[in-house]
Amino acid sequence: MTDAGSEQKGHRNPMGMDTTEYDKRQVLALHKQWWKANVGLDIPAMRECFPSGNAFSMFNRNSFTYFGVDEVARLWQHFIDTDIPPRLTQTVAILRIETRADTAWVISELTYRRVAPVQTERHWEKPDVDETFGSKATEIYHRDNGAGVPEWKMWHFHSGPLQPFEEPRPAFDDTLADRGLGGNPYGEPITYTFTLDRPA
Repeated sequence: MTDAGSEQKGHRNPMGMDTTEYDKRQVLALHKQWWKANVGLDIPAMRECFPSGNAFSMFNRNSFTYFGVDEVARLWQHFIDTDIPPRLTQTVAILRIETRADTAWVISELTYRRVAPVQTERHWEKPDVDETFGSKATEIYHRDNGAGVPEWKMWHFHSGPLQPFEEPRPAFDDTLADRGLGGNPYGEPITYTFTLDRPA
């Protein structure tokens, strides 16, 4: 996938790589660390993705808003303490990744599978089923760790459910199954899968 910003070349970093490409790789690595942490509810790895203090904001898939990395850590600990079944496998497809100076953004679609039933009173997903769920997400990054140090961190995250694969899109009547996970007009998606403790 090409980065539209890569046509405007910056100076070369100490590794000899064009700055835009170097930044894109750093953002992509952080993006992957975030989604891998989701698979195993790895709180220390998750914390590394976000700025310090309350700088980070999240519109969670559960429809609630969280502020700051400490609130996200508390949410994940709640999932762990109430025995929410983990995501044992998760496939992410990046539709677009863009870097612009000190800001970047990523949009992606993903599917994940739980291997134990989810209890309604503990989670928002369907009870007593073992199935694949879908999500879509927007991530916004700044080259700032929350304390003014120029280090890429995710400053905002917005997630929601993915429509059923066979449901027609209003006004077009095509489906996600027709398009394929991550299918888009910008280029081939970047697709990868994590299984618990075993990235593939």
